[in-house]
Amino acid sequence: MAMTERTNETKAARQQAVMIVDMFLDVLLSNHSDIARESRSIIGALVDFKGEIPRSSGFSGFCMLASKVDRMNDWSGAHLMACMVMRDLSDRQREALAYDRFYRGRTKVAIDPFVLGKSVEKYWGDDECADSLRCSVEAFQKRVYEGYSSIESMMCRQLQAA
Repeated sequence: MAMTERTNETKAARQQAVMIVDMFLDVLLSNHSDIARESRSIIGALVDFKGEIPRSSGFSGFCMLASKVDRMNDWSGAHLMACMVMRDLSDRQREALAYDRFYRGRTKVAIDPFVLGKSVEKYWGDDECADSLRCSVEAFQKRVYEGYSSIESMMCRQLQAA
């Protein structure tokens, strides 16, 4: 991980790698309950039908279930490609990149459930990310570096093949 001068090409490759991780997180952090919360009838229907998705009535003015179910799997090609690229990384690299983009360098705020109106803040630096991943700071930084390098090299190979 020696410090080298980054060219415009390597900077662009890193920006694309960051975008891939962001799209992966979009897919990873979204879930079906986001759509289900849009109306209680979806949750109720899933409970009533024991987890099976019931058939639409076909009356689009009333039954919106079909369109909501379709949206559950409606990811762009770029999102699907990002998931395939991330799948080729090691589990440790994938976790480190997710922490790098979602937590690292940010302060997360939560409401203290025991004290009314009090918030709790936690800054996520390298130490906190490494601690959460149960590794050393050096190992965390190495996983992030190697993860981005792997994505960049995959992208270069794809460009050369095209």
